[in-house]
Amino acid sequence: MSEGATISILVFGIDSAVTDKVSARLQSQGVDARSLAISNTPESDAEIQRVAGEKNWSGLIVGHGVRQDQEWFERVMKIVNEVSPNISTVNTKGPDDVENAIERHFNVKLPLTRA
Repeated sequence: MSEGATISILVFGIDSAVTDKVSARLQSQGVDARSLAISNTPESDAEIQRVAGEKNWSGLIVGHGVRQDQEWFERVMKIVNEVSPNISTVNTKGPDDVENAIERHFNVKLPLTRA
């Protein structure tokens, strides 16, 4: 990533308190982050599709609650990749590893500086 680059991250999980906290922490580090608490329902699938298609997101973080249901996780990924084919999945070891995962994945140092 180049100096002053913008990183935009979607954060999906089943607990809005966790996803909102993660996206707020990322925003405080200069990352364009948006959280969405999702459920395993057709209505949630439509919301995932709408949010994922809002812009050209750099990365996606999916929480453990979704990942532990392999069929649901694969469906979420299919929906996201249909509307945002260039998005990459950022693997984390949990909510406390998000900043480190962003730094590793995008080869940047947080906080991001504005050019």
